Amino acid sequence: MRKLSYLTIILAITLFSCRKNNVINTGLNNGLVAYYPLDGNARDYTKYSNHGEITATKVSDRFGNQTKAYEFSKNFFQSKNIPVDISKQYTFSFWIQMKKYEDGMAVMELAKNKECDYNPQIWQYNNGLYLTTASNINNSIHVFSLAGIKFGTELPRWYHVLWTVSGDTTNLYLNGMLKETKLMPWMKRAVNNPQAFGVDLTLGNSGNACPGEGNVSNYHNQPSNVLVDEVRVYNRILSFTEIQLLAK
Repeated sequence: MRKLSYLTIILAITLFSCRKNNVINTGLNNGLVAYYPLDGNARDYTKYSNHGEITATKVSDRFGNQTKAYEFSKNFFQSKNIPVDISKQYTFSFWIQMKKYEDGMAVMELAKNKECDYNPQIWQYNNGLYLTTASNINNSIHVFSLAGIKFGTELPRWYHVLWTVSGDTTNLYLNGMLKETKLMPWMKRAVNNPQAFGVDLTLGNSGNACPGEGNVSNYHNQPSNVLVDEVRVYNRILSFTEIQLLAK
C-alpha cells in the first residue's frame, strides 16, 4: 500500500509538471496522441504536432490562472488527423464548464471529413449533457444535468469528463468516478479503408455535415456556451488510477 501511495504521488507530480510546463513525460503520457492544454494557444504538445485553429476567447482555468483556458459561444476550435482509430479503443479527456443551457447545441465532436455517422459527440439535450453518436441521440449516456444552469438555481462550475471506448463498450467517468457503462454502436470502418485512421476534433461546436433546416449543412452551426481546458486523446484505455489523477 505504501509503494502504491508513493507511485500515486509521483504520477500526480508528473502530471502537474506536464500541465504547467507543457513537457511531455512518461507515465500518463504513454499512448497520448493529442494534448491541447489550451494555455493561450491551439498547440498540440505531443510528437504529432497536430496543431489546431481557434477563434475562442482566452479565460482563466479552473485554478484561476488567467488566459489558460478558452470560452466558446459562437466560435470553435478544430484540429485534424489525430492518429487514433475511434472504432477500436481510445480515451478522451477534457475539462468543461457549461455557462448556459442551449438545447441541441454541441460541445465537442470527433469525426472525419465532417461526416455524420456513429461518431462521438457531446450534446445538450433534454436539460442535460449527453455523450452520443452524431446520428442517434436516443443511444446516449447522460453526463450531467444542466437544469440548474437553465433555471438559474446553480452556478457554472468545472467538470472533468472522460470516456473510454473498447469496441462497443463505453465507460463514462465524471470527476474521476465511473458514471455509466454502456454498449454503444460506434463507427465501424473497413480495415482497408485509407480513411479509417485519424480523426478531426472540434470543440465548442459540431464538426459534422448532417443536413439541417433546408438541407443545409450544420457544420459550425451548433455552438455551445462553454469553457474548455486540458484536452487529451489516448490510443489506449487508461487505468482507474490514471483517470483519477487526470480529474484532480
